[in-house]
Amino acid sequence: MRGFTKEIKIAITAIIAIVIIYVGIILLKGLNLFNTDKEYTVIMNNVTGLSVSSDVLANGLKVGYVKKISYNNKNQKMALTLTINQSFKMPKGTSVFVTKEMLGTAKLNLDLGANTGEMIQPGDTIYGESPVDLMAAAGEMIPQIESMLPKIDSILTSLNTLVSDPALVATIHNLEYTTSNLRTTTDRINGILNKDVPSMMNAANNAAHNVETLTATLNRVDIEGIANNANQTISNANLITNKLNTAMNSKDNSLGLLLNDNSLVLNMDSTMRNASLLLEDLRLHPKRYVHFSLFGKKDK
Repeated sequence: MRGFTKEIKIAITAIIAIVIIYVGIILLKGLNLFNTDKEYTVIMNNVTGLSVSSDVLANGLKVGYVKKISYNNKNQKMALTLTINQSFKMPKGTSVFVTKEMLGTAKLNLDLGANTGEMIQPGDTIYGESPVDLMAAAGEMIPQIESMLPKIDSILTSLNTLVSDPALVATIHNLEYTTSNLRTTTDRINGILNKDVPSMMNAANNAAHNVETLTATLNRVDIEGIANNANQTISNANLITNKLNTAMNSKDNSLGLLLNDNSLVLNMDSTMRNASLLLEDLRLHPKRYVHFSLFGKKDK
């Protein structure tokens, strides 16, 4: 009886040890024995790097894990069972893709669809994208890189030739000289803007003030009165001119007679000739007109 009891204890201990080991392995894999999370099926062509208990991420946040990986003989694709947190919801249009880290570990990422209000229900199938094989991509790029090496070498040679060209050094010096001149010009312009422009603005303001003063003065001047006086003066001048014209054309006055009567001119001309003859006779025969006596005048 004692031996039988001992065997029972050993069996119970073994069973408990097996259960502890199993539960420990499950916990180490990140699986939850008593979870109520939702499960989804993902169909993919390639699951390289993925394993059971691989993380499922959504925008960098862990929302679940890979519970099971199996091969579907009908469509020759890989079927993954995902366990997603109960509180996480996936909108329709969500896709799945695999990313690999530098150490080779792979993770399943959810590319969430637009939030249209319609959600993927537990048990629905999601189609995933195959992981990008970086090594294969690098292998495809190597021939292209090799074909580019001669061109790169030629470009580097041309650059060396260009850099060693004295003309480039001279151009750089010219650019430095030009930059220095531009800096000097800028300083001068700043000096003008800071000194001359304010004085010019003050002068312009003074001129504007003087113009305003002159305008105000002109506004106070009786331009209309001056114009009326000028018109009156011009009218008077026109009246005098008309009177002179009338007098010059009429014979009823001295000016008209002088200008229009030839007899007066002829008489004046005759008088002038007689006066000239009288003066000539007086010069030739002065004794006829003037008598001088040193002893007095004789009585006749």
